[in-house]
Amino acid sequence: MGADDAIVLRGATLTPGTGEVLYGLEVRIDRAGLTQLGGEPVTGWQIPWSACRDVRVGVDDGVVTVALSFGALRYRWVAPTEGIAGGGGAVAERLRELAGARPMVRGVRGAKRRG
Repeated sequence: MGADDAIVLRGATLTPGTGEVLYGLEVRIDRAGLTQLGGEPVTGWQIPWSACRDVRVGVDDGVVTVALSFGALRYRWVAPTEGIAGGGGAVAERLRELAGARPMVRGVRGAKRRG
């Protein structure tokens, strides 16, 4: 994978700090930040890495979880690893590289410690 190639998570679910769950999203992870596309109504937005705090990533049983703080809110995306080149491990490695992501721990909105 090249330095500027995006990792794309398809079929992602977002649980924002507001509690309103969104399904069927596409999440793109690249040097610019994390970009979310889709939802109902269809939207697209990007969070640059410079605005993200406490980035966490976990991989377990064919699912990858990405959590971060942006402003006063906490966001959590969960997506199947199927179809991701390199699987969940590639997502975790890329997030460590781009955003200093750390492993998921208990207390991050109920998440369990994961790979």
